Amino acid sequence: MKIGMTVVFDDGNKKNVEAVFADFVAFERTWNRSVTKFEQELRLTDLAWLAWHSEKRRKQTEMTFDPDWIGTVSEIELRTDEEVPVPFEKDQPTS
Repeated sequence: MKIGMTVVFDDGNKKNVEAVFADFVAFERTWNRSVTKFEQELRLTDLAWLAWHSEKRRKQTEMTFDPDWIGTVSEIELRTDEEVPVPFEKDQPTS
């Protein structure tokens, strides 16, 4: 399970970031929300936090999430070439 994102910073720089299993576990522990709910309710804050946590975990930033790191981001784009987590597939038709 992973989500590929491109973070676009205010200065025009772009960085590809991948949120992986460790980031999802940290998300659930921090926000007390299950990643299985992403399919129904994925927030911009969720994507931003996952991108930031991935960068922090890999020691690519020492900034706090809010207001420091988030204040440098102009947008986050999901990369379609990456696997998007689908924790539980919807019921498949039986006929």
